[in-house]
Amino acid sequence: MNFFTKESLFSLIVASLLMTACAHAQELQTVPQDAVVAPAERVEYYTYQWEGERYPDGRPRVSDDLLERLKEVNLEDAWQLLYEMGYRNQFEGGWKMVHDDVPFVGRALTAVYMPARPDVQERLVEEGLEAGHIGSQNSWPIDMLQEGDVYLGDTFGKIAQGTMIGDKLGNSIFARTGTGVIFDASVRDLEALKQIEGFNAFVRDFHPSFLEEVMLVGINVPAQIGNVTVMPGDAILAKQTGIVVIPPHLLEQVVITAEIIALRDEFTEERIYQRVYTAGQVDSRWTPEMEEDFLGWLEEGSEEGRLERLPVPLDEMYDYLQQRTW
Repeated sequence: MNFFTKESLFSLIVASLLMTACAHAQELQTVPQDAVVAPAERVEYYTYQWEGERYPDGRPRVSDDLLERLKEVNLEDAWQLLYEMGYRNQFEGGWKMVHDDVPFVGRALTAVYMPARPDVQERLVEEGLEAGHIGSQNSWPIDMLQEGDVYLGDTFGKIAQGTMIGDKLGNSIFARTGTGVIFDASVRDLEALKQIEGFNAFVRDFHPSFLEEVMLVGINVPAQIGNVTVMPGDAILAKQTGIVVIPPHLLEQVVITAEIIALRDEFTEERIYQRVYTAGQVDSRWTPEMEEDFLGWLEEGSEEGRLERLPVPLDEMYDYLQQRTW
């Protein structure tokens, strides 16, 4: 009969733990582990209300279908719905876009930059390169982008020497994501960026200089864009008016409610044009008679596919409208 000594048993336990840790590390090897990139566990901690699929870096992965539908959502409706849910700081506007008429949506990958400090930057770059990052720091977030992502850079509003990308990096980003970028900073090569069909950028300004005197201190960390706190994995709706940032766990509710509101707005516009109701009537709580009229309008519009455009069954529609107070 074989017996384990305390020493041999301890050695076996340590070896087992090391093998488990190595296997877990290999699973997460797609995401560099260093002082700049937030651990997946930390991202999950802050986005705890999301119960769906996640990327290996911990970010919530809202569905492509919801993002495609979000592109058609009225920005004001999205903002108002979030406001009524208690999310009062989700809009930022008054900036510049490469294309005013090219809206974009996506999942936020956040990056935070600070004014360069040589001793700190030296350590960050050294550790990042050892962890597997390649090239200069401003390319590190780009290498982590997935299809449908929006690269969001918090670069303290720097314009001169704050050009986060030019046309080369812009092409690289668009090839990876198919969307756009949001930078609290500037970009260069505007004329060339305009030639990237489908790409857009929401930025402070445009400038001919190169990026200098900044250091990357965090990827997939909380970031500030104007008056908005953005978390990794947030859904971004960017249009000419500005951007609305939607927590992933609220995206489905926002999209479905906004789609219902769009149908109701279409109904009220038609009835006002027909002089059935006044502006005051449709802008107040509807009477039961108006609600019945709306249901009849939905059912009568089979040729226009109105009922098919309703995102939920009729008996669920009013559950989504409970949050609406305007």
